[in-house]
Amino acid sequence: MTGAGLRSSQLGSVLDAWVKDGRIVGGVVLLAEGDKVTGTAVSGWSDRGRRLPMRRHTVLRYASLTKLIVSASALVLCEQGKLDCHKPVAAWLPRFRPQTPDGTRPDILLCHLLTHTSGLSYGFEQAPGNAYEETGVSDGLDATGVSLEANLDRLAGLPLMFPPGTAWQYSLATDVLGAVIERASGQTLPQAISRLVTGPLGLDSMGFPPEARHTPAPAYWNRDGRVDRITGTGWYTVENGRCRVSETRPPASERYPSGGAGLVGTADDFMRLLLCLRGGGAPILEFESVHAMLSGAIGDVPISNRGPGWTFGLGPMILSDPKAAGISQGQGTWGWCGLHGGHYWVDPEHDLALVALTNTGVTGAWGEFADQLREVIYA
Repeated sequence: MTGAGLRSSQLGSVLDAWVKDGRIVGGVVLLAEGDKVTGTAVSGWSDRGRRLPMRRHTVLRYASLTKLIVSASALVLCEQGKLDCHKPVAAWLPRFRPQTPDGTRPDILLCHLLTHTSGLSYGFEQAPGNAYEETGVSDGLDATGVSLEANLDRLAGLPLMFPPGTAWQYSLATDVLGAVIERASGQTLPQAISRLVTGPLGLDSMGFPPEARHTPAPAYWNRDGRVDRITGTGWYTVENGRCRVSETRPPASERYPSGGAGLVGTADDFMRLLLCLRGGGAPILEFESVHAMLSGAIGDVPISNRGPGWTFGLGPMILSDPKAAGISQGQGTWGWCGLHGGHYWVDPEHDLALVALTNTGVTGAWGEFADQLREVIYA
């Protein structure tokens, strides 16, 4: 067995094992070498209760993989002169002026949102009972029905974790970026993303539920080895925090499209986006914008809870020193993951790109499953 068959067999052996053990309900894994998909694995159930098998073109929840699409949309607007990475966010959102604990209101620049150095956070990045939870700030995955304006007002009323640009903290920054895109483009975020990114690339499966063209498969969550379907709204453990997650998001009139976590789509469409960016960005972005996006943009600021060898670009995490990180991938590899059970990475040094979408959070996002996929590819 050689070529695509070997790649598919290697990926399939990993995915099948996780499905057989019951730790993942179902998933799709694609590996591209150059500009062609050479490895494909599909296993498990898209809907376990109805015994519907997972298919390659099953629509799944991107969760934080959404951030790459929204970041690309912002950079398109920068090329059009409607946004500027070095201008304060208040230029587009005058009411969004969070304070530091000492009461000062520093400028949060657009680049701070793109790099997660704004001083904002997520509720699930903190211990339960934190101020984000107590004030009802949505992480973009629940069905509280809060509007974008109301969520930003709540967020702006909380103190920043640090002065912008001085540290890195994964955060709701991309939800704020979504509001900036709406203001700068004069369109809703779904309309802007369609016009700027998904439309030109023909990514027909991507959208924000329930307006998306396709309904995503049910979502599941692995709680200490027991995988349950997400029904209604509940709290789910995420490392040292917890996240409020709902089965569905309410209609657009009752909630906002989360720029950090709201899109759904197929693995194939997400791979098309990755190959577009790896190939230089045409037809949506100029090469210079893509280079800036995929290069270290935070200087010597360390990535919290990640260890050495990593930095951040204008959207994705970047492997700056494989030896220091203890990773077998090439320098400059970029990627990210999503709580609903997906992750991606692109290794330009070895001309490889991977998309792994599952319907099981957070098992498919990071940890042993992601490590095993990487190991069989680089072995």
